[in-house]
Amino acid sequence: MTPKRMLTIAGVWYLLEGATAFFTGIGFDFMSYGFGILCLSLGILFLAARDELASKLRIVVFAIGFLATLGVSLIAYYAQWSGRFMDSALGYVFPTIWLIVAVGFFIAGRDNTATRIRRLN
Repeated sequence: MTPKRMLTIAGVWYLLEGATAFFTGIGFDFMSYGFGILCLSLGILFLAARDELASKLRIVVFAIGFLATLGVSLIAYYAQWSGRFMDSALGYVFPTIWLIVAVGFFIAGRDNTATRIRRLN
């Protein structure tokens, strides 16, 4: 998978997750809205960085994507395992999707390295 395609998929995924965080909550839940804002911000970052050439900036964007997505996946797995997410085994679907996106960030970020990286300053 090309880095541009990975950033496009992840950007759209994060924007969708961020938008659904605003419409699925009952009442005002700060953590739900905070997660929504974080997802919207990362989605915009990924879509904005997809046309960037191989550089230190793009490597950092892939590292942020990998760590953020892996963190969400592990927390969601723990929430499902401890019984705080869903009562059925269907609750493992979303953490698995997040884990697949994290693996995609890792693989595409590894292939993102160029022979010569320009300086940011």
